[in-house]
Amino acid sequence: MSVKLRSRLAQRLDAEIAAAAAIPPRAAVLQAQRAILWLRHGREAEAREELDRLQASALAHPRVELAAWLHLAEGLTAYFSAFGGGARERMRRAHVMAQAAGLAPLRTLCDAWLAQMAFVDRDFDRLVVHAAAVLAGPPDNAAACRVASALGMAWDLAQDEAAATAWYAWGRRAASADGDDAGLAALLYNQMQMRALRIRHAALAGEPGEAPAVLLGVDSIGHFDDAVGGSARADLTPLLRAQLLTVQGDFPAAAALLEAHLPEAVAAGLARTGGSLLADLAWCWANTGEASRARALADQAAVEVLAEDSPQCDLDERAALHARLAQVYARLHEEGLAVKHGDAAQEAWRQDGDQRRLLARQLSAAGMGTPPR
Repeated sequence: MSVKLRSRLAQRLDAEIAAAAAIPPRAAVLQAQRAILWLRHGREAEAREELDRLQASALAHPRVELAAWLHLAEGLTAYFSAFGGGARERMRRAHVMAQAAGLAPLRTLCDAWLAQMAFVDRDFDRLVVHAAAVLAGPPDNAAACRVASALGMAWDLAQDEAAATAWYAWGRRAASADGDDAGLAALLYNQMQMRALRIRHAALAGEPGEAPAVLLGVDSIGHFDDAVGGSARADLTPLLRAQLLTVQGDFPAAAALLEAHLPEAVAAGLARTGGSLLADLAWCWANTGEASRARALADQAAVEVLAEDSPQCDLDERAALHARLAQVYARLHEEGLAVKHGDAAQEAWRQDGDQRRLLARQLSAAGMGTPPR
């Protein structure tokens, strides 16, 4: 098997594996760590083959440390393929085993990933708990990079760009110190994703905001991923671009990207944001003369939003979905439906504002306003 990545982290792991050839337990743990790196670079097939081999080895020669690393790896496999389908449970199991076996660096890394997953779930209590555990533990670049991503995105969601920028910068320093190009790419993507969402939401809420010139930044993510050997979520960058093209009014280009990439992304687990992207596509079609398709897709998205009813749903996405549907129905001269969704959008934006302010208070109260020195 030959998977050549160009990061210093990959080269270091290769060298450590070679040096540990005479110590099979140590070599197996390092091989699990390398498989995790392959996962983070989007090399799922190679990682899966290696993890299957290591799972068989772990059964033949049971060791708690290897089992814990394999739980972490399987958690990340689920996270990257389905954004949470079984991921948190596997990561929690790795965390419990690392705690019991006194594997402090692994436990800290699990806390960092659990903080990231808590942000995705909009579970801010859990985010603070796991982030606090990372920050209280011994310095660890891999964990620092991941928790910085989670806290940067959290502050972005709370609309404090200065605090978010400080955490992203702290994470970049940690990733650079580790030679972790996949970590740098993830930080770059997450920061750009949150910036793009701000542009989109400001436009949908009728507020002044940044111009979608940030598109050039989205392009740069793809160039960086290519340079370092691939990304775990290469399908997401075209969807970011499509959202910004929609805001910019380039409806044919946006529709082409959404039609090409949305089916696979929703199938892979982006159902929580898929509804508002369906509404974006309906808006594109409404503006390119495909009124009947636009109406059918808008009606579908209007049913999709009914599922966004949990206390931890993405309120900003729910608001965006209603706001976009109001535009679609207005363009289609369905005034009653346009008013209905416009009112629903206003209420969702109000709830979203409350949630953002609560998040800012939680992060501040936990002492997470600025990263460690």
